[in-house]
Amino acid sequence: LQSFVSMDWVHHIDFTKAETIDKSYVSDQYKEYEADIIYKLYFKDTELYLYLLIEFQSTVDRFIAFRMLQYIMELYRELIYKHKCKRLPVVFPILIYNGDKKWTAPLSLQELIEIPPVLKQCEPYIPQFQYYPIIENAIDKTTLHSMMNVISTVFLLETGDAEEFFKTVDRIRELLHIYDNEPLLLRTLLYWLLQYLQLHGIVEETARIISILDKPQEAGTMLSRTLEKIKKDLRQEGFNQGVQVGIQKGIQKGMKDGLLRGVTQERINIARNLLKHGMDENSILKITKLKKYQLDEITKDK
Repeated sequence: LQSFVSMDWVHHIDFTKAETIDKSYVSDQYKEYEADIIYKLYFKDTELYLYLLIEFQSTVDRFIAFRMLQYIMELYRELIYKHKCKRLPVVFPILIYNGDKKWTAPLSLQELIEIPPVLKQCEPYIPQFQYYPIIENAIDKTTLHSMMNVISTVFLLETGDAEEFFKTVDRIRELLHIYDNEPLLLRTLLYWLLQYLQLHGIVEETARIISILDKPQEAGTMLSRTLEKIKKDLRQEGFNQGVQVGIQKGIQKGMKDGLLRGVTQERINIARNLLKHGMDENSILKITKLKKYQLDEITKDK
C-alpha cells in the first residue's frame, strides 16, 4: 500500500492494528493459479477491508474483474449473514500479477459489458466495479531499486534476470541493516527468499537456515554467504561465458531441474507420449500424478 497506492488514506492506516481474515474466496477451479489475502484495516474512526488477489498463472484472464467482484460479494455475503452488518464497509481490491506476459485484461467490470447504442439509457444501472492493478513486469526497475524494501526485493527477483538475481545478494545485506529493528519483516523476507531459491533449484538444502530464522540476522548472514558461494561456483563452472547469456542458461537449467526434481523419467516419458497423442492436461495430471508446473516444463520441451 505504501509503495504502490498513491492515495491519502493509506498514510492514515494504523498497520499495528491490522487483522488478517482467515478466509479465502478463490474458487476451487482457480486455486492452482491464484491466491487471496484479506486484511481488516483501521484508520481514524472507521475501518475498511483490503482484498488482495495474487495472480500467478502465465496467461492473462480477460474476465478477472468479474471474478474479483464475485469474491468480494462472497465477503459481503458473510458480513451480512454471519456478522449481521447493518452497513457494509469499503473493500479496496488490489490485483498483483507476477506473470511474464503483458497485462491486457480490462480493469473494470463495465469494460466487459457491451452496451449497444439502443440501450444507452441502461448504462447508469450497470454494476460499477474496478480493481487496483499492481503489475510487476510493468513497474520500472529503477523505481523498484530506489525503494529498497521487502516488497520491491520480491518484485525484482520475480521479474528479473540472472544479473538481477546476483544483485539481490548485495541487496539482502543492505536490508539486513535496514530492518535490524524489525525482525518479523526480515524473517518474512528470508523465508520467502529461501522458498524461491529452493523451488528454482538454486539452493537445494534450506533446512539449516530455516531452523535459525528466529535469529534473522544470523540466518540472513548465512544465506548471504551461501548465495555468494553459488555466484562464484556458477562463474567457475563456465555459466558466465558470454557474460549474461551463460549465466541465464545456467539459471534456467537449475530452474528446470528444480521443478522436475523427484519426477521419474518414466513419468516424464508417459506425459510426453500423452501430450503427443493430444490428451488434455487435466487427464495427464491425474494419470501421471505430476504437478501442473511440472507438466508445463515438460510441455516446453515437447
